[in-house]
Amino acid sequence: MLLYMGCAMSRGWLFRVVLFGLCLALSLWQTDFSAVVLWERGGRFISMTGEMFPPDVTFFRQILETLRDTLCTSLAGTGLGAVLGAVGTLLCNSYVNRRKGMRIFLKTVVHVFRCIPVLILALLCTFLFGLGVWAGVVAITISTGAVLARLGYEDSESSDLETTYVLEYTGAGRVKAWLSSVWNQIFPGYLSNVLYILESNVRNAAILGFVGAGGIGLLLNEKLAWREYSKVGAILCALYIVVSACEFMSEYLRKKILYENRGGKITFLPFFLLFFPALLLLFIWNPLSGEMNLAAFTSIIKGVVSPDITILFSLQGDDVPALLLETLCIAFLGTVGGTLFALFFSVFACFRFFGKTAFFMRMLLLVFRAVPVLVFGLLWIRVTGPGPFAGVLTLALCSVGFLAKRFLIAIDAIDLHPYQALRASGVTVLPAVRWGIVPQILPHYVSAILYRLDINLRETAVLGLVGAGGIGTTLFLAMNHYEWNQAGAMLWGLVLLVAIIGLFSEGFRKEYRRRIEGERKGNAD
Repeated sequence: MLLYMGCAMSRGWLFRVVLFGLCLALSLWQTDFSAVVLWERGGRFISMTGEMFPPDVTFFRQILETLRDTLCTSLAGTGLGAVLGAVGTLLCNSYVNRRKGMRIFLKTVVHVFRCIPVLILALLCTFLFGLGVWAGVVAITISTGAVLARLGYEDSESSDLETTYVLEYTGAGRVKAWLSSVWNQIFPGYLSNVLYILESNVRNAAILGFVGAGGIGLLLNEKLAWREYSKVGAILCALYIVVSACEFMSEYLRKKILYENRGGKITFLPFFLLFFPALLLLFIWNPLSGEMNLAAFTSIIKGVVSPDITILFSLQGDDVPALLLETLCIAFLGTVGGTLFALFFSVFACFRFFGKTAFFMRMLLLVFRAVPVLVFGLLWIRVTGPGPFAGVLTLALCSVGFLAKRFLIAIDAIDLHPYQALRASGVTVLPAVRWGIVPQILPHYVSAILYRLDINLRETAVLGLVGAGGIGTTLFLAMNHYEWNQAGAMLWGLVLLVAIIGLFSEGFRKEYRRRIEGERKGNAD
């Protein structure tokens, strides 16, 4: 049976290997990847990192105020985004909102904002609301609301409506019936998603100062520019502590949600105490001043509604299609590199394999998640020079922490009974691993890798701010020169690229799950 299934899969497997090889070759060529440059100059990255330690402990006092603003910005933006996402979930649901045209419009708006990186949204907000933390709060709110609305309405559409119809027929309104049934079903998962997004928002808030949206990013950018690496080390140590505390807190709250959900009742109090005091403190420390720049708003809307079509469809080397191809190649190659390292690190960070000693490897992986993407980008640019090669190396490092964490979750959830049953029936070790363990973890691995590719597409645009290739460099230049028609064309190109890759990823995941389930059933027979 195993031999037959292996022969049936060989042709499809060979096609995928060839396709992957072609994509890899194209990406290596498009990004000017050079193993020679990495070998000769890679030590410079390590030496710059070494100069950050020991950190300048006297600098911590200056860090506290900006770190406080960064943390409050991420908390307030996440809390407001959670409320916005809940409203979006309600309005995008086909049971509640029977107007198909309005639902399509709302879902399109949600998707567009989900595809735009937070840093680009923050730069747009600085044009509208001026410099400062409130531009960052608005950017994080919009981005968080879009992501949560997308996840929320997808979960709600797949929920059981039997109870909802019963409540509606007994006299409850449509909205009340939906809230009492469907929303209660998806609410625990919604809160878990809020906590996952909070972790990333803390890191996002740390780089908003690069575009003048407040927080510790402005100080970090300044010290990197002056190459005061011991002070950069102090800032990164402070961020590491904050990100670590945030991850441990969110993990605790997720377990609390799981426990309370079994009892049928989930309290809002921890989330209220987490998010809304941060918003209040921001109002106290950074009072709102001025009004929205309506002229800038009008110009931005005109640029988005009527983008420069000539650069959107031109095949010139510096126009949108070519820049998007470079962006895709950077994201693809960075994801591949991050996957290889994450596979290695996730094994040594697994408690099931190495016990308590794996804790130190997990703390090391947290470093990759705590350091903002622009910091890695600026360091690599000093090694390789500006260009897409620096972007590839940056995304590879940034992907390691995320992917290793997702891989660890899959490894910790492995059920060893199928493997033990195969071994007991006389199957040797490697086939037993192939058919007893790999089918359990591979769908989770593939899902994590494709999701990271989606993230890397947006982070490549962010890296353009420091000249690490892709469409971001040209996009930030257009925005800073108020060339909104060109910026609109690039934004639409980026949104379309992320949408196409998202559709491909979702289709691939569904097909892959069906195939894995087929293999499991065949193996059981």
